Amino acid sequence: MEETRQTVAVEQEKSCPTSVDPTEWVDLYGDLLMSYAVARLRKQDLAEDMVQETFLAAWKRRQEFEQRSKFSTWLIAILRNKIADHFRAAGRELHSNEDSDELPGELFTKSGKWSRQLTPWNAAPDQVAEDREFWSVFADCLAEMPAHLSYVYRLRELNSTAVKEIGAQLAISVSNVAVRLHRARISLRQCLEEKWFQE
Repeated sequence: MEETRQTVAVEQEKSCPTSVDPTEWVDLYGDLLMSYAVARLRKQDLAEDMVQETFLAAWKRRQEFEQRSKFSTWLIAILRNKIADHFRAAGRELHSNEDSDELPGELFTKSGKWSRQLTPWNAAPDQVAEDREFWSVFADCLAEMPAHLSYVYRLRELNSTAVKEIGAQLAISVSNVAVRLHRARISLRQCLEEKWFQE
């Protein structure tokens, strides 16, 4: 049954998928879009909202699909733009907070000095990298980080996206990207110190 559905999806990719009943889009492309959204957003409910918005936008703009690429590629492009729009909006809301000199967790005093000293890590990097538990804690720290910082960190450090490209995608300056990366790294270090290296 599942193989038949996939065969139908491939055939519909070749024909005009906009003529397909949109309720079938969920069956044909829902898993693909959800995987993409969850991998980038790390929140199931937010990912579901983005996928739903993607399907609605695709339905409204179905006549714009020119069949120069696969329909699934077109849907992913719409979803990618929806996710970028989400982070742009979140960035605008948080932009006023970024003007302050304080970071999450109150790392600095009002005079701009460290509120506490960061301790050196004693573990050898090779041992840490091989430890699965470490990567679980690392993932938890990324999930706890504010979304606008986590997203920029993932794009730069995990996806190797250029800083200029991140800035363009989020409609922020290169220096703002650098500030967010710096804050994300500090937040990550503080979290790892508390949850991993202080044990």
